[in-house]
Amino acid sequence: MKKLLSIFVMMLAFFTFSGSAIPESASGEVTEIATYEDLLKIKDDPAGNYKLIYDIDCSGETWTPIDLFTGTFDGNGHALMNLTVKEVGSTVRNTIDGNWKDYDTYFAGLFCALENATVKDLLLLGVNVDVSLDDNVYIGTVAGYMADSRIENCIIEGTAKIVSNGKSFGVGGILGYGNGEIDSCNVDVTLICIDTDIEWKDEQFMGGVYANGYPSVTNNTVNIKGYDSDHGYVHDGGIGGMFILPHGVEHMSNIDDNSVMGFINFFEDNRNRRAYCVGDIGEIMNWSLTKDRNDITGFERREIFEYDKDLYPCMCESPEYETTVSDPAEGVYGYTTNICKGCGYSYRSDFKSIDVYVEPEPEPEPEPEPVISEQETQTGESEAQPEVTGPEKTQSDILSAVMVPVICVLVLLLLIIMVCAVRNSKRRR
Repeated sequence: MKKLLSIFVMMLAFFTFSGSAIPESASGEVTEIATYEDLLKIKDDPAGNYKLIYDIDCSGETWTPIDLFTGTFDGNGHALMNLTVKEVGSTVRNTIDGNWKDYDTYFAGLFCALENATVKDLLLLGVNVDVSLDDNVYIGTVAGYMADSRIENCIIEGTAKIVSNGKSFGVGGILGYGNGEIDSCNVDVTLICIDTDIEWKDEQFMGGVYANGYPSVTNNTVNIKGYDSDHGYVHDGGIGGMFILPHGVEHMSNIDDNSVMGFINFFEDNRNRRAYCVGDIGEIMNWSLTKDRNDITGFERREIFEYDKDLYPCMCESPEYETTVSDPAEGVYGYTTNICKGCGYSYRSDFKSIDVYVEPEPEPEPEPEPVISEQETQTGESEAQPEVTGPEKTQSDILSAVMVPVICVLVLLLLIIMVCAVRNSKRRR
């Protein structure tokens, strides 16, 4: 009998306490990004894992680069449209030039710096990185600096422009400076580099994928339109400006299976000229790399020997643009095509998408209940009132409704057991 009572008490306690609270499921490890405000929150946890679930239009905002990102950013096939960057991040790292001189350097891009990070399946459409700095600086559309990180399967269309009087600086279509892996990306970029110090013979770097460093670059498609005005030493390439290892570093990289088309217009205002500009890597300082199956037949090297004007995509003094708008559709991005009436230079801007997050409309306010006058109350002749329903049932209400019959059944079973036990005891007597 005591055993039966113990079992009953345990069952009753289980149902009572399990119904009093339902633990919430643990949150997932991946944070979903739907809006520009969500994108800003990455800076609060730069070691997290993030995934875009909508296209995001960044128009009207100026993006401050995420300083040091060590997590995963999964574009999930979605786009950041019309991203504008005009300042460097606060992360400073050491870079080297072609003479292995060290420089403390600033960086800019969507990310200031990537370390042990991954960026994948992201579209950057209409991106515009435009930085002016009187110091050493590298910029890229995705990242200014990268170490032991990976950028893969991304599509980039836009412009990266740097104006500097530093001793060492550069611009890349994806990455400014560093190492890691860049694989299976499609890059269509206009790159502009302006050196404002006529006296100092700086070292300058430009590349359709990266500017300087020793990354592996494989399976990428590049369309570069480069404009480089330098009074020092030029290192330009359709893939990278320079390949160089820091002293004491042993590393093997792969520069393989890339396709490059486009051109770089440049001048090197320097009596001791180098004028490195080719379709793959401008200058290679360490041959610890493979360089195979790169198609650079569509690349054109354009050297200019007049140094009185900085080189820009549009050289018209007062350009006028004719615009044509293409509307977005399912699976198709819209954009505005701008064509200069004077020189024919064209570019695309103001990208649009129908796959953007839209705030749900608020639920309509309930209509107020009609007021019953005192006379209507006394005579009972008031109009029929709408049926009044109770509040929506919560989980606790539902559990309570289930618990009552369960407890009743358990009580009934206890009574039956007790009656049977009494009868058995009488028979034994």
